[in-house]
Amino acid sequence: MSSPPKDDIAPRSPSKVVEPTKVNTAPQQASTSPGDGAHIPADQIRDPSEVDRNDPNINVVEIPAEKKKSPSFKDQVFGYAKVIRGKGLGKPAVKEHGERVLRGEETVPTKRRGSTSD
Repeated sequence: MSSPPKDDIAPRSPSKVVEPTKVNTAPQQASTSPGDGAHIPADQIRDPSEVDRNDPNINVVEIPAEKKKSPSFKDQVFGYAKVIRGKGLGKPAVKEHGERVLRGEETVPTKRRGSTSD
């Protein structure tokens, strides 16, 4: 078999020339381009009680109340360890302490390090 001529190795031009496309739709979600509607001027924000909910030209968005902050990962590990230890050793006070930490009612006691005579 003979190898193809070196002229056939060069890239070929496209068979058809097409005009570039234009997009006339709104920007996608999470767009940060200016004027995409992501920013609402402060004078347009109203209390829900001031708005007629039957008006089709008004979009009412209610923000839910803030949730109670869950314990940190460190507090969760400590709390679960206390619950398991309390169950395993039959000590309800230790178990209750772990459950209070998991509910966020108490925090993990910090250990004192170093000399106690400051």
